[in-house]
Amino acid sequence: MKLIKGQVFSIQTKIGFGFFQFIEVDSMGVEYIRVLNIIKDSTEIKQSEIDKDQKWCCGFPLNIAHRRKIVEFIGCYELPKNYKIEYWTRSPHNVQGKHFGWHIVHRDTLERKLIPKLKRKHLLLSPHGVSNDTLIKERLEQNWELKKWR
Repeated sequence: MKLIKGQVFSIQTKIGFGFFQFIEVDSMGVEYIRVLNIIKDSTEIKQSEIDKDQKWCCGFPLNIAHRRKIVEFIGCYELPKNYKIEYWTRSPHNVQGKHFGWHIVHRDTLERKLIPKLKRKHLLLSPHGVSNDTLIKERLEQNWELKKWR
C-alpha cells in the first residue's frame, strides 16, 4: 500500500480500537505517525476526532503492520490545521538502572542534548525511536501520557 499523508489506521486493544494517522516517512526512512487520543468500540471516526491533540507521535513500521493485518486502514483525512510536525523527541538516559537525565534528540540529524531535568517545554516531546504494535497497545490500554512520563 502506498502511504499518503493523513491516512488513518486502527489497531485493536483490550479496551477498544485505537487510531493513528500517518504523517510522513522521515529522513531515516521510518514511517512517522500520530497516535490519536481516541479509544472507541468501533472503527468509525470523524474528522473532528482526528483534529484533537494526539497522545504522542512515534516511528512505526506502518506498511509492514498493514500487510500483516496488525492494523486496519480506515480512510484518508486531513491533518489538523494547527498541527505542526515536531522534530525534537526525548528519551531517558539510564545507565545500569540509574537515571542521569533525558536526551533531547532531533529526529532528522540525530543531534542529541543531555539535560538533567525536563523543563515544561520538554514535557510534550514524543518518545525517540521506533515503536512496535505491542508497545503502542500497552500504552493505549494504560492511558499513557507524555506529561506523566518523567
